[in-house]
Amino acid sequence: MEDYLIDRETLGQFIDELMKKRPLPVNSAEEISNYREAQMHALDDRISQAIIGSLNQEQAETLDSLLDQEKENPDVFRDFFSNQGINVEQIITNTAESFGKEYLEGATNAQ
Repeated sequence: MEDYLIDRETLGQFIDELMKKRPLPVNSAEEISNYREAQMHALDDRISQAIIGSLNQEQAETLDSLLDQEKENPDVFRDFFSNQGINVEQIITNTAESFGKEYLEGATNAQ
């Protein structure tokens, strides 16, 4: 199982709703499953890139340090972003909305 920034269930629900609104470029159950997984991965990657892209060099280095210490406690990261004045929830929302719009227009990760 792959690691995702956002939990798999939330990603899956979002992608499922998008997939209901646009014809799928696949036919079989296996292709649908693979396509869904690819879209979940693409969305999660886009969210991660948006969050990392919101950091300045010093913040990125601090985050790298936290990641290197293998902190498994999500509160450490929540506190880090909060202390830096970075609204992760808003970044996630904006990125998901952008991804959804592109997906419905047919521009995102068509396979």
